[in-house]
Amino acid sequence: MMKNLKNRDFRGVPRLWTAIVLMLLWTAAPALLRAQNGTETPTAVMEDSAVPAQVDQATPQNTAAVAEEHPNAGVVVDIPLLDSLKNFFLNPELLGRILNVGLTILVGIVLISLLIGVLKRIAHKRLDPRSSDLIIKIIQWAGVALIVINALKAAKVDLNPLLGAAGIVGIALGFAAQTSVSNFISGFFLVSEKAFTVGDILTIDNLTGVVFSIDTLSIKLRAFDNRLIRIPNETLIKANMINLTRFPVRRLNITLTVPYDTDVEQAKNLLLDIADRHPTVLRNPEPFFMIQSFGKEGVDLFLGVWFVQSDWEPTNNGMFMAIKQRFDEAGIRFAYPTFNLATQEDSRSALRQQAVSGPAGSST
Repeated sequence: MMKNLKNRDFRGVPRLWTAIVLMLLWTAAPALLRAQNGTETPTAVMEDSAVPAQVDQATPQNTAAVAEEHPNAGVVVDIPLLDSLKNFFLNPELLGRILNVGLTILVGIVLISLLIGVLKRIAHKRLDPRSSDLIIKIIQWAGVALIVINALKAAKVDLNPLLGAAGIVGIALGFAAQTSVSNFISGFFLVSEKAFTVGDILTIDNLTGVVFSIDTLSIKLRAFDNRLIRIPNETLIKANMINLTRFPVRRLNITLTVPYDTDVEQAKNLLLDIADRHPTVLRNPEPFFMIQSFGKEGVDLFLGVWFVQSDWEPTNNGMFMAIKQRFDEAGIRFAYPTFNLATQEDSRSALRQQAVSGPAGSST
């Protein structure tokens, strides 16, 4: 069992359990002090039995009087703080409570750590990282709550006032943390959808990046320029999200426009030949070509080629560079917007020419 405990992941445990112990001591201290104050102790103890019993409290006056009457008697004056500490550590009932609280905390830490270790192994095999991390965090906080409750019971602390105060505090926090609660609940819906995981490339409202971490209240993306983008779960569940790496195979969509006087059949054969020669373009599914539309500047052509998602960069750059090179060699031009501008002088020249030539069809 000790060998298994050494292999557990206890990172972050010392700070968490230290906070739990301090909170329990702060909560249980009044009850423990009341238990050790059940019997009153004398404030002055006389070593000589001949000292009068009416001396109940050691003061400078009665101490001097006792010293004069009994010169051989030693007077020891106890300090109240030392008496309290002595009674605190010598009280069997109090020591029993402290021992019960310590054992409860120790056993709870060991059991929760073992349970979390088992859940991590099972969750990492059967669930995605987002779901497993969220479940483990819930188990951790539930375990902390159980340890706190059992430790307070072991200290014989009345939990009724604490539960009432917790209810009031819970209502106040509910109103104050509506956004956090909404993000927390939204996280459960995102987990159930399983739309992405750590390492996927997402596009969310014109923001694109790699999923860096998935937390209880938000997800964090690492942009391609190494910026960190935090998106709350509530925002994410309302936004349009595109997972670019969900499937192992993707399609590169290429749209280009050629003038109307272009031989479309020649352009089609050229594009399919470029796709067939490119090393990262898949043959199954095969490349897809179609005439998309007749636009303002020319004929819109579409070419779709499939590739493995890890080959996105060489496929994208290689296809566009090859199309530009082969089209230039074949003399096929790309269409671009053109404008015909007519100046006022051109309009006047046209009117003069029409006046000189006369109306169409007139004879002299």
